[in-house]
Amino acid sequence: MNELFINGQFVESNSTNQFEVINPVTEEIIDTVTLANENDTKKAIQGAKEAQLKWEKVNIVKRAKIVQDLAEQLEKNKNELAGIYVKEQGKPLYAAIGEIEKSIEYINYMCSLARKNNGEVLQSEVENETIILTKKPVGNTAGIIPWNAPIFVLMRKLIPALVTGCSIVIKPSEETPFGAFKIAEYIQKTDIPNGLVQIITGTGSEVGNLLSQSEDIDLISITGSTGAGKSVMASAANNVKGVNLELGGKAPAIVTKNADIEKAASYIVQARINNSGQVCTCPERIYVSKDIFDEFITLVKDKMNKVQPGDPYDKDTTMGPIINHKQLDAINEKVQTAVAEGAIIELGGNIIDRKGFFYEPTILTNLSKDSIVMKEEIFGPVLPIVSFENFEEVLDEANNSDYGLSSYIFTENLKEAMLASERLKFGEVYVNCEAEEAIVGYHAGWRQSGLGGADGVNGFEEYLNTTVTYIRYE
Repeated sequence: MNELFINGQFVESNSTNQFEVINPVTEEIIDTVTLANENDTKKAIQGAKEAQLKWEKVNIVKRAKIVQDLAEQLEKNKNELAGIYVKEQGKPLYAAIGEIEKSIEYINYMCSLARKNNGEVLQSEVENETIILTKKPVGNTAGIIPWNAPIFVLMRKLIPALVTGCSIVIKPSEETPFGAFKIAEYIQKTDIPNGLVQIITGTGSEVGNLLSQSEDIDLISITGSTGAGKSVMASAANNVKGVNLELGGKAPAIVTKNADIEKAASYIVQARINNSGQVCTCPERIYVSKDIFDEFITLVKDKMNKVQPGDPYDKDTTMGPIINHKQLDAINEKVQTAVAEGAIIELGGNIIDRKGFFYEPTILTNLSKDSIVMKEEIFGPVLPIVSFENFEEVLDEANNSDYGLSSYIFTENLKEAMLASERLKFGEVYVNCEAEEAIVGYHAGWRQSGLGGADGVNGFEEYLNTTVTYIRYE
């Protein structure tokens, strides 16, 4: 594929750089995709900037009605889109369809906020004066999309941008570009103006850097690794543009002696095998009360043993592949490093000997708090589990991380639940449940897990600036 989506049309690029997109199940080349060059990127940025100046003048309720037509397109074509998703990313078919259905809900919800885009009238201290706060679109934006949730995260950036009156240049991951280009086809079937949405593939070092540095981009939003987020932030600093960063995580899950152990084991395993562990919010380090440790390990081992890695189209498959060989090797290297440091493999611990990039569901114990699998993001189906004796101390240990995205507590004790929700220093705390990322909530990380956030009213307002107007009528 030698085309990019620029100014409402699929156009050929003169770039000679190509990227082979690999099916992670079969290891076969799906197709090649063009990596945009500087000329392509600048053309996309300029086209989006020009389109935005007209779009912001359209009434916000009318904008929302136009954008909402995209939900209808996704509903009509969700099986087609899911098929592309499965092929390029490897997620089981039921999960791919589920993500598209959530994207449809997200579009409808964000469009509903158009009628709630209220300003505020403030009481002035000066006689005969009124102070008004109004919300205005940020302007021309950019969105860098990851490979692990390429459809939903694209919507997370696209929809609030459009409804609030912004334009957007989207850079999907070169690993999973075809779903984004299919969405471009759906956009062509709506009344969304040409140029308002640009979709170009390319590397972070070239296209990502150009978007970050451009004076014609007013806000850049990235979902990706912490390293990538730091690069975007550094580049954006040159012209003090807005940044929205959703980065890595190392979520702790605490299971106290007062937990429903069966429920805790089920939720933790389900969360960990979701997308083969390639989710920034899933449990990455498990702390279990010493009183129930052995029983918990037995339960988790039994549930992990029942996980079925395999063909995403097979109805019995519960876990797909890792995205590529590089990521597969990185997971295995962390596991083997932990073992060399003294970790015990309770289950798994190997690359699966079959076609595709599959890793065994793995459980590790006998870990020090400084083990690589307790400190660094694994991004695979690996559960590092340690025991604890003191509840106050385990809360401190859970907070002892560079990351601050998600956290979990499993307990039937109200005091423990409330203390954890108060003291865990993370953007999300899940009590007796797995990660939901509700569309009405606010998905945001602390520390090196990010800046700003997505979802809900707060996520909507990431794409709005505030103006204060003083009106004196003497």
